[in-house]
Amino acid sequence: MQLKFYGVRGSYPVPGPDTVKYGGNTTCVTITKEVEGKTIRIILDSGSGIVKLGKDIMKNWKNEVQPMTMLFTHLHPDHTTEFPFFAPNFLSSTILNLYGMQALKMHVGKILERNMLPPNFPIEYKDLKSQRNHFIIKDNSNFIIKYEKKDIFSVTAMQSFAPSHPQQGAIYYKIIDCEKGSSIACIWDIESKIGGDKAVINFSKDCDIMIHDTQYLKEEYESGTMIVQGFGHSTYDMAIENASQANIKKMLICTHFNPNHSDSTLDNIQNEMDKKNYPFKIKLAYEGFALEV
Repeated sequence: MQLKFYGVRGSYPVPGPDTVKYGGNTTCVTITKEVEGKTIRIILDSGSGIVKLGKDIMKNWKNEVQPMTMLFTHLHPDHTTEFPFFAPNFLSSTILNLYGMQALKMHVGKILERNMLPPNFPIEYKDLKSQRNHFIIKDNSNFIIKYEKKDIFSVTAMQSFAPSHPQQGAIYYKIIDCEKGSSIACIWDIESKIGGDKAVINFSKDCDIMIHDTQYLKEEYESGTMIVQGFGHSTYDMAIENASQANIKKMLICTHFNPNHSDSTLDNIQNEMDKKNYPFKIKLAYEGFALEV
């Protein structure tokens, strides 16, 4: 399976000359697998990065039914706002299977519909041409994504409740390639704990890849000037602690960056990460970063 990043920022987009290298778009990640000439696609969140993803998909669009799975970690604006601008939404051959958390007490379509009500948007949710199926995920639930009766991806969800990420918490996903057995743990919008988050560590145990929220530097998190504790985000040290205890096999990928962190700041962080000696590599994600898992 291939992992690719289309948006790596937290909170809000930051386009501009200081974010060209890593990108200024908010969260959107894809996991894909080619099966018999078809692309089986999982999309995680629909931050502003989903606009570029939609354009990329349209470049190779075939006039046939195109099912996709969209997993929402939670429904804050930096993970949902650009859903209406996802180009395949305007084609009737698009089938979107949308998954959201049980804690909302309603399916994700109701929230997206609310965001598009007049006067917020020029068209309504019901006017999109795509076929949208809505699913509510429970804690520790698992489902299989298939193609022609063949198991392609196994998806397991972990519901993290507040205060891990206010107010309703967030969902973390573990995605396994059913053919190869390779695995990715998607852990963002989490405020971890001193000594590691045991639930996340157990959930991610022995995964090949961990993608982890790293919005804050340690000094920012501990600063008395701007209080960020309780905002639902982690430091790089927290991410490393969770990855180490989870025995991540290949790579810790840092994402959900502070919008105030410029390319030069992130370069400095990557340079420091390169000096560390862990059994896994540490990589700061950037828009367009792709990896075979």
